[in-house]
Amino acid sequence: MKVVLIRHGRPDENDAARPNDPPLNADGWRQAQAVATLLGREGITSIVASPLTRARQTAEPLAKLSGLPVEIAEGWAEADRRQNRYRSTETLRAAGGEEWRRFLADPIRYLGADPEEFRVGVQAALSDILREGDPKARIAVFTHGLPINVVLSQVLRLEGIIHFLPGYGSVTRLRARDDGSIGVVSINESGHHAWRETTS
Repeated sequence: MKVVLIRHGRPDENDAARPNDPPLNADGWRQAQAVATLLGREGITSIVASPLTRARQTAEPLAKLSGLPVEIAEGWAEADRRQNRYRSTETLRAAGGEEWRRFLADPIRYLGADPEEFRVGVQAALSDILREGDPKARIAVFTHGLPINVVLSQVLRLEGIIHFLPGYGSVTRLRARDDGSIGVVSINESGHHAWRETTS
């Protein structure tokens, strides 16, 4: 079984209507389309997405191209889902200073979630996928930076959470082996994004 983890496209952090759950901006929609073009050639058999708008919208082009429905799974949501305003990792890193240090020290709690509950939720969401058991399945999961880090930290047996900074619309590939173990095929693929992104 192959599991493809996709970080959502770039959202509109200045969206006034839904500051806590913003939609994709123009770059984000282009990233979503590039992901669909890439994965549309790979025989994806099912699509799973976080309930947050930015992840669901990133899944839409692939769903349209493949004719597959998008299954919403709560466990793939980001830790910030109950915050009043979305701020991306990129924004926090650019600001630097004390806020960035606080984020790095305890990213899940910084975003308003309980670290253990969050990890358990992500791990359960992954287990639900693996229980399908079909070795020919190719599952696309549209999610967020911290869930991707939780999965990679578990699979690679790394201490802590923040080891990788998945780019917008990036692809991370896993392979579930017959013995129940999970291998990492690639992390943070971004070559399918051919345009020069803006910084807005």
